[in-house]
Amino acid sequence: MKSPSHEQVEIAAAPDAPPATTTSIPLADVTAKAGELHGRAIQQQEHNRTYWQTLRSDPKLLFWIGVMLWTMGVRGFENQAGGSLISITEFKRRFGEPDPSLQGQYFISTSWQSAISGSGNAFTILGATLASYLVDWFGYKPVVLATTVLNLGSVGIEFGTTSIGMFFAGKMVNCIAVGSYLNLVTAYVSEISPLAIRASAIGFCNLSQCIGPFIASIMSYYTAQWDNDWSWRALICAQWGFSVMGLAGQIFMPESPVFLVRKGRMTDARAVLGRLYTDPRDADGHLERIKLTLEESGTRDQNGSYLDCFRGTDRRRTFIAIFVFLAESMSGLGFVSNYGALMYQYLGISDRKSFLIGIGAQVLSMSGATLAFFVSDFYGRRTMFIWGCVSVTLLLLCMGISGSINTDAATQASVGFYTMFNFFYNFGLGSGVYAIAGEIPTSILRNKSLALAMNSSNAFNTMWSFVCPYIFNPGYGNLKARIGFVFGAIMALWSVGAYFFVPETRARTYEELDELFQNEVPTRQFKQYVTVAERRAAEAYSAEQKGVEV
Repeated sequence: MKSPSHEQVEIAAAPDAPPATTTSIPLADVTAKAGELHGRAIQQQEHNRTYWQTLRSDPKLLFWIGVMLWTMGVRGFENQAGGSLISITEFKRRFGEPDPSLQGQYFISTSWQSAISGSGNAFTILGATLASYLVDWFGYKPVVLATTVLNLGSVGIEFGTTSIGMFFAGKMVNCIAVGSYLNLVTAYVSEISPLAIRASAIGFCNLSQCIGPFIASIMSYYTAQWDNDWSWRALICAQWGFSVMGLAGQIFMPESPVFLVRKGRMTDARAVLGRLYTDPRDADGHLERIKLTLEESGTRDQNGSYLDCFRGTDRRRTFIAIFVFLAESMSGLGFVSNYGALMYQYLGISDRKSFLIGIGAQVLSMSGATLAFFVSDFYGRRTMFIWGCVSVTLLLLCMGISGSINTDAATQASVGFYTMFNFFYNFGLGSGVYAIAGEIPTSILRNKSLALAMNSSNAFNTMWSFVCPYIFNPGYGNLKARIGFVFGAIMALWSVGAYFFVPETRARTYEELDELFQNEVPTRQFKQYVTVAERRAAEAYSAEQKGVEV
């Protein structure tokens, strides 16, 4: 009989069968079938592993996820530092105007406040959009490295600024880098995270952005007392710490295996997976899993366009991603982040005390984001998001009510509600937004769908950044804490929309999600629906465990 180690495998007929009946199965088909079996078995293995087993199984994978998540700290620090700078005395004296109502005091004009905050969001949109195109051609690693170089240079412009205009220019360049990071990190972590901890890993994008503001708040509390330019320059140059440490890891980071498979670079993809997974069999299986997911969705070797995001079943997926991310801007997060210190001052809190409360607010942010890990991966994304919308709605309405009462006790209550927003937002919405928007899109459109979702949120944040100073500042709307009515009413609508439109994606592989959307499964049936991909994975896993040959 011919050797089976070359072109084909021959299976002889039974002894009592007619002579000369021999069936030939090409070896390539046997290998492909075995690879598909192993790829589906790996999907079931992902389902079987618990949260804690997953954390212990592949430390190298967790390390590279951590490198990318550290990079996200730049965004949170930059946002908080920018909001703190405009309330630091030396910064206002250096770049502001004399305050006619307070002799010897200075202020940054409302127009510059709006420009710095609002335009920053616009340039963040530009950064996310550029990244979504560049990553399709060059991959994650080159674009991430280029973004870090841009960030380092822009911080240098801010640090050496001699005018408010120069500071504005440096900040806008930095916001391009921040927008790029938002897109790249979320998509990269979504693609390589194991199923059992996927929401925690993606949700860590939110916690990373809470750590930055916490550090910025502590720094501004102490540096604001200094009577020289280092009172504000120290906040700016601290961003180099995030960037330089991130760059040290980014130089060696593995490329996304999904990108490599899409480009047909299977050898490179297998090598990368070998760096991520401890068990070589797992690396082989995940290569087959990625190939299966792309082939089942019909998107292998393609670069999706923005128009594709609004075609067929992807239209629904894009809408969900945009809807959940808009919760970020519609809840008033941009207002709280950019004008927190000023809001406390307008409520009668001293500069020093407002900075101290700001530190406590960031502790609450990190606490909420940390607790959200367990809710999302153990109880589900849909539950967390709906609960988050409802809780933030009630909190904002309470803040508006207390802000309508002119007593010291009511003012203190407003401060409390305003500060507690940081906990409830990050526990219910902050992490869930990234997890849902990162999981919902199909693999080929993930970067572009995320760019659309983030850009929609940033577009509304831009609008709020220009509008909010005129709503709550004295001399204009002067709503102060009553601004809670505005955002509370909007979030009441989001609570209803979340119930009808946001599906449960917990414990779903990307192949399963593709099938759920292709079959147009109703939102509230996602959790119970049994997919063909699930059944195939279970059968393949059982066959492998029993040693059944293909």
